[in-house]
Amino acid sequence: MGFTKSLNITPKALFRLTSLTIAIVVGGMSGYGQSSPYTLGTLGLLQSEGFTQHQLMGGLSSSLADEGDFTLVNPASLASLKYTSLQTGSYFNFIEQESATKRRTDRDGDFGGLALAFPISLKHNLGFGAGLTRYTDLNYLIINETEEHGNDVRNVFAGNGGINQFSFGLGYQPIKGLSIGLRAGFLSGSIETSEDKQFPDNKNLFSVRKIYTDYFSGVKYTVGVQYGRQDSTGRFFRIGVNGSPLTNANVGRDEIVTTYNAAGNYFIDTLSRREDGGYEQSLPMEYRASLSVGKKDIWLIGIEYNHQAWSEVSRESSANFFDAQSFTIGGYWQLKSERKTQMTSFSERAKDYLARTRIYYGVQQRNLYTGVVNQKVMETKLSLGLGLPLTRFYRTEGVKKSFVSRINVGAEYTMRGSTDPGMIQENILGIKLGLTFNDKWFNKRKYR
Repeated sequence: MGFTKSLNITPKALFRLTSLTIAIVVGGMSGYGQSSPYTLGTLGLLQSEGFTQHQLMGGLSSSLADEGDFTLVNPASLASLKYTSLQTGSYFNFIEQESATKRRTDRDGDFGGLALAFPISLKHNLGFGAGLTRYTDLNYLIINETEEHGNDVRNVFAGNGGINQFSFGLGYQPIKGLSIGLRAGFLSGSIETSEDKQFPDNKNLFSVRKIYTDYFSGVKYTVGVQYGRQDSTGRFFRIGVNGSPLTNANVGRDEIVTTYNAAGNYFIDTLSRREDGGYEQSLPMEYRASLSVGKKDIWLIGIEYNHQAWSEVSRESSANFFDAQSFTIGGYWQLKSERKTQMTSFSERAKDYLARTRIYYGVQQRNLYTGVVNQKVMETKLSLGLGLPLTRFYRTEGVKKSFVSRINVGAEYTMRGSTDPGMIQENILGIKLGLTFNDKWFNKRKYR
């Protein structure tokens, strides 16, 4: 096997870059998670199940499929794989929260996802994928000061944690243009919430803290279908549909109530403790429909609609749940798909590299499944990013081919809520970094 360098990107450099990205992702798992007061009384903010490049297209994913790219959102996309594909990602957010009377800033970051997929059989268009992604993220700290019986009282509500999803998926193409897929997502994780009542100005009254820790486990199934056509010029269209039925997750609960001194914040006594609690938490039926059109490796634009029936699920909390709906428009654009001539000068190689760099764009409008009293919380996301190509050429059986991996980097701006009475407006600037690494694994080699 021979290799041709493109902008000095070598297999060794790709390996180092992959190792660095995985280290960033694993390191991000110790992050805070997405901070928002709107996660109070919920399972957390729903996270995008797409990878970095999909998030930079506004979350567009169900109708996307490629020989070197995939999405676990619609497992039917696995049938289109011709190469092994590794996906990683992380994010970092700068947050501004504003109410009618107050304003504060914060920041957070976390693990975005890690997944691997490869074709099992190129002859039968059968592909397999597995990955770890976030299902929900919960993180909040809310302080409310009031007065009871002549005493100043500080109520502190805090929570952190979330639900992870480890998925296995299969995609198969029974006839040309039509792909079907099935994914099993194994849910696990924990959420810890606490409620404190403090008496900061009265040393004769002990503060009380209630801590609830919920442990989640369950399986979420997703069925997906894709249908598409491509002509001789590379122009194509693709329709994607996927859905999940109502799912019941098992939840184990630990409860503890303690007293402490708010001024010194030291423990005094345990009033009660229970470690054998539990209940069932429903997760909603969901369906997603998407259409994308474009020209292979040049441009793509797509639309997508997602509906989750949260209003029909049973729940432990008394929070109002609404059906969550989102509408997305997004895609990418680049000047040309690959290098067609031998460039010698640095300026020629640089121009060629820029021509093969993808520009991602997207916008998404959605409402959260939780609200304030009977009012829905709306959210708008705007995203823009780059897909920087890492091209590796090789020859097999005398035929010259190439792998195109990409560093995906960009920004996502989120506007959530409002400054109406009882509401909080959140303005979030998110920096996203991911890697799509393609290679040829598990293939039989012939020697002459």
